[in-house]
Amino acid sequence: METTLPQVTQWKVAPLIIIFAILPTYAAPPVPSSPQEVAKNVEFDSSFLNIGEGNSIDLSRFANGASVFPGVYRTDIYVNDRMIGNYNLEIKSAANNTIVPCINQEILKNIAFDYEKLPSDFLTKEDKSCPNLQNALKDAVVFYDSNEQRLNITVPQIYMLRTARGSVSQEMWDSGVPALLLGYTTNVYSSESNGADYKSFYASLTAGLNLGAWYLRHNGNYNWIQDGTKKYNTTNTYLQRDIPSVRGRALIGQANTQGLLFDTVPFTGVQLASDERMLPDSLRGYAPQIRGIARSNARVTIRQSDQIIYETTVTPGEFLINDLYPTGYGGNLDVTVREADGSEQTFQVPYAAVTQLLRPGNNRYSMTAGKLRSTSLREDPALYQATWQRGLTNSLTGYGGVQASQNYYAVQLGTALGTNVGAFALDVTQARTHLGSSDSHADNAMSGQSYQVSYSKTVSATSSTISLAAYRFSTSGYMDLLTAMQTREAVNDGLSTESIWRAKNRFIVTASQGLPDNWGQIYLSSSLQNYWNQGGDSKQYQLGYNTTYKRLTWGLSVNRSYSLYGQTQNNYLLNFSLPLGNSGMTHVPQLRVDLSHNTRGRYAEQATLNGNAGEENQYSYGVSATNANQGSGTSGSVNGSWRSSIAWLNANYSQGSGYHSTSAGISGTVIGHTGGITLTPYTSDTFALVEAKGAYGAKVSSYPGVYVDRAGYAAVPYLNPYKLNEIVLDPKGIPPEVELENTSQKVAPYSGAVVKLSYGTRQGTALLINATYNHVPVAFGAEVIDSKGNHVGTVGQGGQIYARVQDEKGRLHVKWGSGPEMQCTLSYILMPRAKNAKYTALQRFNSTCESPNKSSGSKQLASSNAPDSDVNS
Repeated sequence: METTLPQVTQWKVAPLIIIFAILPTYAAPPVPSSPQEVAKNVEFDSSFLNIGEGNSIDLSRFANGASVFPGVYRTDIYVNDRMIGNYNLEIKSAANNTIVPCINQEILKNIAFDYEKLPSDFLTKEDKSCPNLQNALKDAVVFYDSNEQRLNITVPQIYMLRTARGSVSQEMWDSGVPALLLGYTTNVYSSESNGADYKSFYASLTAGLNLGAWYLRHNGNYNWIQDGTKKYNTTNTYLQRDIPSVRGRALIGQANTQGLLFDTVPFTGVQLASDERMLPDSLRGYAPQIRGIARSNARVTIRQSDQIIYETTVTPGEFLINDLYPTGYGGNLDVTVREADGSEQTFQVPYAAVTQLLRPGNNRYSMTAGKLRSTSLREDPALYQATWQRGLTNSLTGYGGVQASQNYYAVQLGTALGTNVGAFALDVTQARTHLGSSDSHADNAMSGQSYQVSYSKTVSATSSTISLAAYRFSTSGYMDLLTAMQTREAVNDGLSTESIWRAKNRFIVTASQGLPDNWGQIYLSSSLQNYWNQGGDSKQYQLGYNTTYKRLTWGLSVNRSYSLYGQTQNNYLLNFSLPLGNSGMTHVPQLRVDLSHNTRGRYAEQATLNGNAGEENQYSYGVSATNANQGSGTSGSVNGSWRSSIAWLNANYSQGSGYHSTSAGISGTVIGHTGGITLTPYTSDTFALVEAKGAYGAKVSSYPGVYVDRAGYAAVPYLNPYKLNEIVLDPKGIPPEVELENTSQKVAPYSGAVVKLSYGTRQGTALLINATYNHVPVAFGAEVIDSKGNHVGTVGQGGQIYARVQDEKGRLHVKWGSGPEMQCTLSYILMPRAKNAKYTALQRFNSTCESPNKSSGSKQLASSNAPDSDVNS
């Protein structure tokens, strides 16, 4: 019969108590740091246990390291120190009281074997019900760590496929359970200014239905204005499904194009596009490949700005490192190869990135077919678009795309290049628009080109960064898709082509420079936009400086803007920020002061105090006061929010010269599933649904405010798709009559999934029994089994047994050896419980454990019936 593991926090300790309490007959080796180091055939002297004459205990189970009793245990499976999943693992007994973990077919298929390298009879020579990997594969090692409930499998690298760091097998991706989702954000606003009232209500909704791997989504909002608009607006509605084999997602309905090469536009139709999140972190974005040659078993260390970002050991010969994590816009990499004889060789690899750069062999793609969807157009013209990017070499990426509609097409070709002086991207787009109606153009069409160059560079030695510099020039006949469709409608209405603005130049740059000796940082940003058929330039420049002196952070910025109509304005801002308390204090409020001035003569001073309160920062507050000239006078506001277990609530009140306003809002998500309805204060797209029946009040670690509700469920937000997310339950605070069988699980969800994680619970009355056999305490370390054959505990010091039972009365079987003289049975009868009692107390009593061949009755004496708050600690 399969048995399940009792509460993790209780029973992990028992084998440790036994092992450290037993003294070996010779000097024991150190605690093993790996499976290979486990001591073999250790002999223990049970006389040190003080168990009395005639009560010897069979300790052979512990002669070859820590052991567990046969049964089924929820276990983390690690292969070569990389987790492949969390499974129900069956443990069976073998010869000499050793244990054998049964690595079933479900576990085997998730091990990344290189099947071409495996022996031909690898999966056929062993018993399919309980394969023994150590016998089936030479030099494989299987080691069960009972303290961590972890199975460590070591497989020689020759039998394994090479996988990138952070890889999660697609077999582990979880599409989730059927669920209904409704995310909401609402706000009510009311104001009075100079005797005039204004009231409004706004609600944003995100609804979803998950069935298998198909996810239906709808986004919309309702806007109500007193004596004005009262309308529900649909943002989009679509059905999507992940296709892991192409690392992409299929979508049908209303959505937006990705905007990687062409501008983002809304559409109604179908789309197939890659999702880079399906790659492990070490293969996303761009990072250069590192190639070199090692003369021996060498250690390779890679540094960026004197910080180690990667280190590994390589075998003699040529090596390749292609799984570096991307590090922003770059900074050259310093590579050190330390040989076995202590000699070193160093070289540098340039690293600068623009968004178009990809690693060698990586691809990004998208294909869209449907209709353009825009509120600026009366009709919805056709839209066909395809884009593709591919990393060609370590420093070269090629990309291109095509976009088409009625009487319009655009073709783009480009390349991205990484060099010692930075990363560049260069592309050209050819577009042609057929205008439809006759005008001054003889060929009734306009065509042109758009040229774009972008640049990025980080100089670590001088702390200089140009994070983005992009310049685009378009000829007079060039139009992007949306501009072309607007121009066609204007021409059809009898207007000139000049009525729709056509872009000419567009320039954007962002740069920063760190100053020496912690003097702070200077930053600069600038943008420019002008048009062929509109005079003037739209320009904006911003220059700023910020630094920290002790605990005071302050900054100064200057912003200058030019409008298309020749208007110029300068804005100056000086700000200070200071925590009002010591760094070691909790809930330290933050004071911020802003002083602003512009060239139109406006001055303003604002002071704001913000902070949090509560054990989990579930309360937040803010108070601000503002004073300004030009008739604004003095004003003030106060706001607060509360993150409850089911929703997030906020409120705000402000008052100034001749006006006051009030607003309040609530947000959260409602999830409907087969077990009922679960509420959460968070809005997210990907959830874990925790099921732990009876564990009301258990906290989900690392997720503030997420607790198991009275129905036994909790919704955990913000899961990272396609990556392992660990969900840990803290049993503190759950009812004392409940124990958790497991407290930690890992899951890799699809994007948009609601994945269900079930945490087993045991409910019943906790017993603490002082058991004796032949007038002496029952043997320390003996196994305790209930009437259903479930292992429920181990005898502790002085014959004490801790067990949890569900029946009002019953028997427990105690076994410390194979012979009948090394077994006994004791009976229990629970003390009466007060009617409507909120919890079941720990019941203590003394009992005599009798031999199986004697009468089944046993004497029981209740000595205490007091609650014990430490039962579930």
